[in-house]
Amino acid sequence: MEIQHFSHMEHPLVFIEGVGENEVIVCRGCEEPISDAAYKCSQCSFFLHKSCTELQPKIQHPVHPNHPLVLIYSGNRICDGCCKESSKSCFFYHCKECHFDLDIKCASNWQSSAEDGHQHVFVPILKRIQFTCDICGEDHKRRARVCSICQLLVDIFCARLACTIKIGAHKDHFLTLIYNLHHQVKEQDDQVLCQLCRKTVNTKYGAYYCKECGFVAHLNCARQNVLQQFDNLDSSVNLQFLSVDSATNVTPEEDEAGTWDILEDEQPFEGEHKFILSTDKKLEDDKFCEVCMQLISGSIFYTCATCSGKCNILVHDKCGNLPIKKQHLLHKHPLALYSFTNKYIGRTFICDVCKHLCHGFQYRCDECDYDLDIQCSSIPDIIKHEGHHQHPLHLAIRPFDEKCNGCDSAKNSNGAFVCIESKCNFALGFECAILPVEVKYEEYDRHVLKLTYSVEDDSGEYYCFICEKERNPKQWFYYCRECDFAAHTHCILGNYPYIKYGTTFVDERHQHPLTFVRKTQFSPPCDICNEPFEGMGIECKQCELTVHTYKKCVGEI
Repeated sequence: MEIQHFSHMEHPLVFIEGVGENEVIVCRGCEEPISDAAYKCSQCSFFLHKSCTELQPKIQHPVHPNHPLVLIYSGNRICDGCCKESSKSCFFYHCKECHFDLDIKCASNWQSSAEDGHQHVFVPILKRIQFTCDICGEDHKRRARVCSICQLLVDIFCARLACTIKIGAHKDHFLTLIYNLHHQVKEQDDQVLCQLCRKTVNTKYGAYYCKECGFVAHLNCARQNVLQQFDNLDSSVNLQFLSVDSATNVTPEEDEAGTWDILEDEQPFEGEHKFILSTDKKLEDDKFCEVCMQLISGSIFYTCATCSGKCNILVHDKCGNLPIKKQHLLHKHPLALYSFTNKYIGRTFICDVCKHLCHGFQYRCDECDYDLDIQCSSIPDIIKHEGHHQHPLHLAIRPFDEKCNGCDSAKNSNGAFVCIESKCNFALGFECAILPVEVKYEEYDRHVLKLTYSVEDDSGEYYCFICEKERNPKQWFYYCRECDFAAHTHCILGNYPYIKYGTTFVDERHQHPLTFVRKTQFSPPCDICNEPFEGMGIECKQCELTVHTYKKCVGEI
């Protein structure tokens, strides 16, 4: 059998089973003696191990991760791994761009990727040095750690990274620590985005990666969402292992927990109620769903037959049956459905995403004291919004410090909807993402007001017809084109759009029933502190008092 090899193009090489016992033949590729199968030139004394003829012509190597190394046959080179010089021609893996060389022995001694099972043993460099971490890509001037096997130079934090993790946002598969992502995604032409924060991932450095489906996450983004972790990069660092059984994850039993038939349960609403589906009656007045606190705009909803509507409890068709457990991208632990909590006055709670004080049902994590209202918990990870109709918007899990295109202000929240197209730079905070597209305003009942995303004319002067203050032309607003009526979104919705006014409740700090009432800055002031109201008050009809919801005011009535 003959082959033509690039290292000896003058003549073909012939396969031989081995060499004689007393012969000392050296391979011209690796400069090691030949004792078994090899190839030789029948016209000159050129020999190669069979294994040396099967070397890959191009490799990606962790010692030089930014560029591929090409197999060459050359002399007078110094291996950058072992610093040995070769005067004779032999095989090297070479980077033309960086003039970097590895002889094939050094190249084969080091594993080519993290998941090949290479267990790093990092040696601390006691002297403070200026370096760039080979995993996170951050520049440091501190003590570094270096792997004596593959020369991986890392900071102490990356040395302690878990090799395998499971996160709440991607619980179907485990994620593997890849310390050079370029090897895994080199076929992709587009930029690689972190599936949590939706920002670009530098493929020259490390990330957590799912080999099953290509899910990618920044190191820090994934660490903040960890449910389970196994093993760690540095074998000399002890890691507290989390067992699969005890890890905070949705168990199969919880996955199969099913849904809560709210309308058949006797617990959620006070009193006895029997609900029937109404399909042919459209409500004349604005009514809100008791579960999600959103406006009931259609003609299909549940109403109470027992009270003939006097209890004022209405439920959307879709809200009548909700999942008991939900795993949401915004929180690493599973969330449980609650009907009511006494976290704040009058069975209210604050949604940790939109920051609104809410009535209604909620999804909650008791361990973290984390609450989501039904609307925020139901928004999908990818939405289409009329405010940015060109592209879909993706939910990004990160501190949201850029300006929201809806309200032109930076929102201090941990999630937003962003356009991942590089030229768009469009972001939408949750509070603006959930704004109703159409609303009715009680003091303006002629037409429906529509959410509008750009100014109504080119006059350069824009005012709110309710507060009579100037409007920011970059902010969304509600508008009736027919009447040329424009208003701030907060002037239309108020500061408490998800509070059910008229709800009566009992509070241990007061001897009489209390009621949520709508109040404006023009209403009489609080009977305790004498300060004006900001949209809502607590009223005791028997005492003829109306006060703020603040603890200091409610506690004194």
